[in-house]
Amino acid sequence: MRHLFDYAVTRRTMRKKFPRPRVLLGDSSRSMLAFLEILLEPQFDVVSSETEAEAIVLTARKLAPDLVILDFSLSFLEGLGAARQLYETLPNTKVVFFSLHEDPIYVRAAFEAGAKGYLVKHLTVDLGHYLGRVLQGERVCWPDGLETQVSRMKDN
Repeated sequence: MRHLFDYAVTRRTMRKKFPRPRVLLGDSSRSMLAFLEILLEPQFDVVSSETEAEAIVLTARKLAPDLVILDFSLSFLEGLGAARQLYETLPNTKVVFFSLHEDPIYVRAAFEAGAKGYLVKHLTVDLGHYLGRVLQGERVCWPDGLETQVSRMKDN
């Protein structure tokens, strides 16, 4: 029993020394939000989960998270509008779309709205890895072929 107590104290102390990135989640599905909270908890501090675009923006302004994960399921225009507002008002907060849509039109719209990442839900195996890359300043798109399709759209 003492060993478990020591582990918990050590883990809590390490979190204070090395704060985890603060993440705000936005998705219309409460079950998806709960899943993401469980999935991200070991690496990230999930500060809030919201189902409405307006609530996401207001909460982000209040809490200034390092990262906001959005889905188009808020509705295409609401998700994009939230991303634009976050990009304009919180330039240090990075936005990543985590979506079911594999269509390059969605990817293009997300990046034009200021997103730093676009990840397709059912194809992203290691979400934490990609979010870490975004936090390090990379622009991330998964699967890789989507960004190539977006580039081709611009060329035509």
